Amino acid sequence: MHRNNRLLFPIAFLVFSILACNIQSAGTSTPNSDVVGTIAALTLTPEGVTPTSGTTATSTLAPTTTAIPTNTTIASPTPLCDNALFVSETIPDGTVFAPGAAFTKTWRLRNIGVCTWTTSYTLVFDSGDSLNAPASVPFTSTVNPGQEVDIAVNMQSPIPPGSYTGNWKLRNASGVLFGLGPSNAIFWVKIMVGVPTATPTAGPGPSTQQVYTQVTALAGGVGHAVTNCPAGTVVTGGGFAGSQNLFVYNTSATGNGWEVYAQNLTGSDQLLNSYAMCLSNTSGSTQQVYTQVTAPASGVGHAVVNCPSGSVVTGGGFAGNTNFFVYNNSAAGNGWEVYAQNLTGSGQLLNSYAMCLSGTSGSTQQVYSQVTASGSGIGHALTACPSGTYLTGGGYAGNQNLSVYNTSANGNGWEVYAQNLTGSGQLLNSYAICLTLP
Repeated sequence: MHRNNRLLFPIAFLVFSILACNIQSAGTSTPNSDVVGTIAALTLTPEGVTPTSGTTATSTLAPTTTAIPTNTTIASPTPLCDNALFVSETIPDGTVFAPGAAFTKTWRLRNIGVCTWTTSYTLVFDSGDSLNAPASVPFTSTVNPGQEVDIAVNMQSPIPPGSYTGNWKLRNASGVLFGLGPSNAIFWVKIMVGVPTATPTAGPGPSTQQVYTQVTALAGGVGHAVTNCPAGTVVTGGGFAGSQNLFVYNTSATGNGWEVYAQNLTGSDQLLNSYAMCLSNTSGSTQQVYTQVTAPASGVGHAVVNCPSGSVVTGGGFAGNTNFFVYNNSAAGNGWEVYAQNLTGSGQLLNSYAMCLSGTSGSTQQVYSQVTASGSGIGHALTACPSGTYLTGGGYAGNQNLSVYNTSANGNGWEVYAQNLTGSGQLLNSYAICLTLP
């Protein structure tokens, strides 16, 4: 997973115009049925959507159809004075560091404008996590049109575990900011800190832990990451982390673990993480149940699945295809619900999955926090479980203006990162599912 230019995720992937859906403060979001979305043409045969054991339905997802683009970007006929093209980078997105580790991030950029970059030009921090980097880094030599330059920045990983993203741009001698391509896109560094290993937590009492697997999704291909819970533990939920270059269309349980399928929307390899939440030192067991609905053409699909009597919901996920934009993935009562915008002119199948725990006499609750993602910026919402409870899973809710690229555990809480695809502030919810045991 790298970059942030080609990255014009909203251009390479989603170019749509929508009516924002308000997020209910009570923990679910109510979709606007008049929302209309468009997406660049992309065909993908869905994989990994066969129900696991313990499911309650037998139908399968229909083949993916191709969404027909309705907008075409028209290149400016006038060459830009200052314009940059991403070439390569060190520290691929999703690289894991120990807390407080020093590292150097280097971007190689090509001057594709008509003006020379002089030593009065600088690389500047734009938004997100600064990672203890300087606010600006000056060019050390001139870069003529057509030439490339390596710009290195010394950084340091934060102490708290989690996912961190820092966004950068360039600044010319007159103080004007510019980025990649005619739309001045940001480019970024994205790291992860202190991800737990797949070692069961010691001690006689109950505990939960997050384990993960990282794979490379080949350029223009599908990434499939599977994470198995350690022996003696049971999977209760899961999540994923990538970048705006990866479109996740399946996040669900498989066996005693969690799997993620994602389409790589770029011409370069991207990193994809799958996370599994694992419960240990209890006599309980979990099963995944699901329901399937058909989202009407250009409409909203809403799938709700309830856990069986005598069990409690601990997490959940969804499966569809690249014709869907999932904007709510969260608990509903003692089950799980998914809201998704159908971006095509034909009906599409959508699955909602719930993880259900039985045999413990425990109870779960969903808690949440809400933040505002600034225009064209990154929203980061973190929700902590109450003291004395155990995090078992989580989810998110926003609208079609927010693209979620990280939904995973952070300590005893659940965090969500999302890119705001618009120029105005958008609300983002992070949900944590918290288990109380007798």
